[in-house]
Amino acid sequence: MQPKVKRSELDALAEFHALDVRKVETMLELVDARPTRAEGLRFLGTCLRIAGVLSLAAGLVFFVAANWSRFAVFGRFALVELVLIACVAIAFVKPPPANLGRGAAFLAFIATGALLALFGQTYQTGADIYELFLTWALLGLPLAVAAQWSVATAAWVLVLNVALMLFCGWNPTGGLLWSIFGGMQFRPAHLVMGAAGLNLALWFAFEFWRFDAVPDWVRRWMLSCAFGFGTWGGVIAVTSENDALAGLALLAAIVGVAAYAMRRRTDVYPLAVVMGTFIIVSLVWLGTKITFSDEGVFLLMALWLIGTSTAAGRILTVLTRRWRAQVAA
Repeated sequence: MQPKVKRSELDALAEFHALDVRKVETMLELVDARPTRAEGLRFLGTCLRIAGVLSLAAGLVFFVAANWSRFAVFGRFALVELVLIACVAIAFVKPPPANLGRGAAFLAFIATGALLALFGQTYQTGADIYELFLTWALLGLPLAVAAQWSVATAAWVLVLNVALMLFCGWNPTGGLLWSIFGGMQFRPAHLVMGAAGLNLALWFAFEFWRFDAVPDWVRRWMLSCAFGFGTWGGVIAVTSENDALAGLALLAAIVGVAAYAMRRRTDVYPLAVVMGTFIIVSLVWLGTKITFSDEGVFLLMALWLIGTSTAAGRILTVLTRRWRAQVAA
């Protein structure tokens, strides 16, 4: 049985030959590109499996919270720890990529966070909230790797970025990260750009060393987080701090990602992300430099936003058509 043609290749072929709707329908039928009943049921099963794991995790947390006064301290910890040990045992007996093993490893990852939250709530350690998520990301990394599942990888990226966001946003004076960076007199823009650099390094690493557990959509999630922090840091740099170092770091990231995307010529999403960051940061910078009246400021900013957005959309459209035509050829 021959493998099915990728949908992106069919889209490129239809666009290259300017096929109408009827011809596109005929092409899809000839190559059997429409999802079959079995494929639809498989997708539904995957969605239900993810929903089931998340429901079990939510049920564990809500059960402990609802029966907080009925359980002693030992009982609360014993319940969560038993669930964690059971999930690890199941993942060991039915190791990933088996569905049962993947779900068990992912549930163990969530139970690790629940156990840390229970510890902090019970003993009132006084730790910053970012430390909970950072410890969760560090302890849960082996479980996310063992799961060999894109959902677990995306969840780990989310936990890590929540920790970074809380640290950069609150700028606390305690905890693990502050013990490393506290004495170096970093500005807020530097901390935010450091978080962006970490996500960007992960994205580049998984771009060069591709793994099944880190598909395209997870790498795009990493890139979005990177330039989300980059946009944040760029706005801080051009408004409150006027920090040239953070601005240069953001410019280097934009140029590097754009050059990489132009070299590969396969996906315009990285270009769309860097263009969005450039438009937002440049718009804020323009607003800080204009000395006209309020009406003049809004007029020039609106013209700049319309012009840059239109140009970016046009460039992305042209590149998408050109690269799809190359694939079809």
